[in-house]
Amino acid sequence: MARPKKFDDAAGLQKALNVFWKKGYAGTSISDLTASMDINAPSLYATYGDKHRLFVSALQAYMQAQHTWMRQAVAENKPVKDIIRFLLASLVDDTLADPERRGCFMVNTVTEMANQDTQVFTIAADNEHQVRSILADLIRKGQAAGEIDAGKDADILASFLFINFMGIRVIAATNNDKKHLHKSLDVILSAI
Repeated sequence: MARPKKFDDAAGLQKALNVFWKKGYAGTSISDLTASMDINAPSLYATYGDKHRLFVSALQAYMQAQHTWMRQAVAENKPVKDIIRFLLASLVDDTLADPERRGCFMVNTVTEMANQDTQVFTIAADNEHQVRSILADLIRKGQAAGEIDAGKDADILASFLFINFMGIRVIAATNNDKKHLHKSLDVILSAI
């Protein structure tokens, strides 16, 4: 008879995500994971497989949470540029509020692993596709409402915003000047 699990898989995954986010994939050991998740190595392997599978699961959970947050924000009945400003400002504010200044887990992962790991590359490409799709739909909504110039290509604007989303997370991880970062958002919005 198998022993019942004494830990919550979702909570364990979040703890693993936090370790990977802080230390990166290469810098994280099985001992780091078992200590933070409060489980032993055999339980980790039995539940999550190996370190790589656990990392991929954590990355996918992070990605899904980010997409859910974005979809909730874009569903608000507000002017489109206000929603875009909110998304950008939230990225700045969340990064600045993190005492460890970890930046974006997806950006960190891409810079560490995407050119070496085809599964991570595929996840990152899917993330870009999904975020750009959410943003393009939002831009089209703004174009239909007359808030955004209908002559501009919504897909190109979505790519432009995606690039800025990723860049703002990198810069906010190393720049403490919240006022400066928020003023930069005006420039981004002026291009839309």
